[in-house]
Amino acid sequence: MHLPLGILDQSPVVAGGDPDAAIAATIELVRQAEQFGYSRYWFAEHHGRQHGFASASPELLIARLAVETSQIRLGSGGVLLSHYSALKVAENFRLLEALAPGRIDLGIGRAAGGNQDAEAALRGIAGQSTPFEQLLAETLAFLGEGFPEGHPFAQVVATPVVKHVPQPWILGSGPSGAWLAAEFGLPFAYAHFIKGDGADLTIGYRSAYRPSERFPEPRVLVAVIAFCSPDPSERDDFLACLRLRRARMRLQRDPLPPTRDEARSHRPTIDEQPYFEDTDRLAIVASPTQVRTRLEDVATRHQADELMIVTVAPDYESRLRSYEAIAAECLSTEKLRLVVDQREGG
Repeated sequence: MHLPLGILDQSPVVAGGDPDAAIAATIELVRQAEQFGYSRYWFAEHHGRQHGFASASPELLIARLAVETSQIRLGSGGVLLSHYSALKVAENFRLLEALAPGRIDLGIGRAAGGNQDAEAALRGIAGQSTPFEQLLAETLAFLGEGFPEGHPFAQVVATPVVKHVPQPWILGSGPSGAWLAAEFGLPFAYAHFIKGDGADLTIGYRSAYRPSERFPEPRVLVAVIAFCSPDPSERDDFLACLRLRRARMRLQRDPLPPTRDEARSHRPTIDEQPYFEDTDRLAIVASPTQVRTRLEDVATRHQADELMIVTVAPDYESRLRSYEAIAAECLSTEKLRLVVDQREGG
């Protein structure tokens, strides 16, 4: 596989763990991901999920890891723009670019990122009345494209003014995200891990793409659920836990993550069954000999330029091993072999 691979990390809380451990595991995974050869590492944004995810602020995680990495690109997957002002988002990411020049991605999403109460708290009682397309246009203008003469913000400068600007991406799982990316001439990150195959969206994005000065050609990144292990029982545990976790997250407000024993013995209810089937349809759970082919199949169907891996495992150790195994099969380099040798005491 010659496609770049990245990681999308939701900083999941595992059974018996807490948000402190989730953040610590994220920090360790970023360090290792750079050594394994992954090209991008994006942090998700979720709200009101204290038992599920600890990644409420991608910007802070990017800043924390920028000083501990030197090559891997760091970004948001993504900033939920409708909750914020365009100027503040642009300034946050300009500052991150100053901290890690040439390594910052600004992934922009439309989703709420939490339940209705969390969304209301983020927007305030009055709510956010600015249309998303306007917020996106303003953010891009503050990042360097500028406003037309006579615009109310034409004299506003987003600081700091640095040589490089973040690389913007539009995130989406449906037609609106694909259309926005094509209309604004921006790269498109498709959330396969949410909706599954939707090759019509990524191919349609390419055909409708309007070239921009910064991005004359379309670019597609596809984010997929994947887990790799040579141990069949470990693969079974991953899938059992993921099925139950995803079903409960869609049916309950903020459920505790299931244990392995709970997931193994659980029989889905009528309400849960569709979500179990959905997880089986979406997830790539494979041995090292199979994982490369499975990922390449997704990339081919979507005409993807890059893939990004999402792995919510029952524990952080198996998650790290999975990312290492995927890299060994798909990003095999001398650098990675040295890392593996060091871990094995060679």
